[in-house]
Amino acid sequence: MQRKNVVGGLALVAVGAAATVAASHVQIHWGPAAQASPAVVAEVKPALPPPSDKQLSEARVISRTFAQVASQLSPSVVRISITKGGSSRRAINRRGNPFEGTPFERFFGDDSPFGGDEGNGPKQKGLGSGVVIDKKGYILTNNHVVEDADDVKVSFVDGKTVGGKVVGTDPRSDLAVVKVDGVDVTPAKMGDSDRLQVGDWLIAIGNPFGLDHTVTVGVLSAKNRAAQGGTHFEDFLQTDASINPGNSGGPLVNLEGEVVGVNTLIQVGAGGAYGFAIPVNEVRRVAQLLIKEGRVRYPYLGLLLTDVKDLDDTGKAKLGKQLPPQGAVVAELTPGGPAGKAGVRPGDVITDVNNQKVKGASDVVDYVSGQTIGARVTLRYIREGKSGESQVVLGELPDEDRQTAEAGGAAPGKIGLGLQTLTPDVASSLGLDRGTRGAVITDVLPGSPAADAGLKPGDVIVEVDRKPVASSDDAVGALRAPQKSGHLLRIRSGGGTRFVTIK
Repeated sequence: MQRKNVVGGLALVAVGAAATVAASHVQIHWGPAAQASPAVVAEVKPALPPPSDKQLSEARVISRTFAQVASQLSPSVVRISITKGGSSRRAINRRGNPFEGTPFERFFGDDSPFGGDEGNGPKQKGLGSGVVIDKKGYILTNNHVVEDADDVKVSFVDGKTVGGKVVGTDPRSDLAVVKVDGVDVTPAKMGDSDRLQVGDWLIAIGNPFGLDHTVTVGVLSAKNRAAQGGTHFEDFLQTDASINPGNSGGPLVNLEGEVVGVNTLIQVGAGGAYGFAIPVNEVRRVAQLLIKEGRVRYPYLGLLLTDVKDLDDTGKAKLGKQLPPQGAVVAELTPGGPAGKAGVRPGDVITDVNNQKVKGASDVVDYVSGQTIGARVTLRYIREGKSGESQVVLGELPDEDRQTAEAGGAAPGKIGLGLQTLTPDVASSLGLDRGTRGAVITDVLPGSPAADAGLKPGDVIVEVDRKPVASSDDAVGALRAPQKSGHLLRIRSGGGTRFVTIK
């Protein structure tokens, strides 16, 4: 139980046996005592009338609706407990710790209430949520809940606990499917996330901090949101329904009792926290592929893009006077990728994909993501003030362990990084000076030394072992050099400069 004692504006919050003091809007004045102000007689206003029977009836209808939805969904919501051997706390929670460096860090080390110091003991425990999607026993959850699990247990609202099997995972969308056998399960109804409107009531059900089948209520705060945390997905539903560690993988539900999203991560700022969920229409597509094939194959162009609107004056002038006001600038090409083979060049400004106008990089990514591997797309672009077009046959996005090339992989001796040479346009899009030289991190392999060191896509390596690097080749060469104590990296990002040691 959580207890609060308020003394002089300080809230003492006790969770279990630990307590943390948090100041809230406390003002402390030093010096002579303030002079007493003359008494002010406040105007006494008449009390408002009590709510009418009609008002109470309407309020009860909403309250009853919440209760009914929670009652209907509870049999479909499960608790997923995992154990894994020999991995660190950081490896379980791929999204990172939103309270890292604060007094609350210990409560957010992973999606687990079990605690334990990083690296201690042979086994690590984790906890998340899931939702049953059909009578065959398939259960949706997050990849980061079950990733690398040695053992999976699924608990239902009636107290029954059974073993589960991971059918398939997709780190890119952070979705996974678990299956249970020999259990009479109640599947949830799946809704249509495209029909959601900002302001719609939403209900989150899950197991935050191990508190089974906790129900929270809020509204849809925004659609098509990108979120921090190194995720590739950029089409989240944002909600102010309270979501905490342990809610991961649980359903976000509308008032019709339909699942409209899978709760995935939390983003914390000075003003509070917001939850993010993957829309159910994307979830449905990924789940079908995971059940059928155990993995998801993605089409790709082989481009690194930035928006025209994000270029500074120097960058715009470099691309010519005929630069369109909107579009996606090709900052980098994947060597041997589909776009490069089709004749696309760095500096091209893509304005149309298959006759559909694009405002920026996200439009290109969204369109390509909806196509199939082997599909042919026409890219129209502006190059040095002249119009052009290329026919590109979409390839298959390489697996992350292949995509990381020389610097990547989770095998012994590998670091787990995908790197590309930093260009002036990419530097500008990352909030860095256009003259910055280095290697930009494009991917971080989960469970790798790079992930354990806290590196994220968008970080720029400018030094390795105190020596400057000007390209991805420089960085790879330096990182391949043996160092008994690990490599010291100087990292630049929009938030400043820091040093990171990779073991």
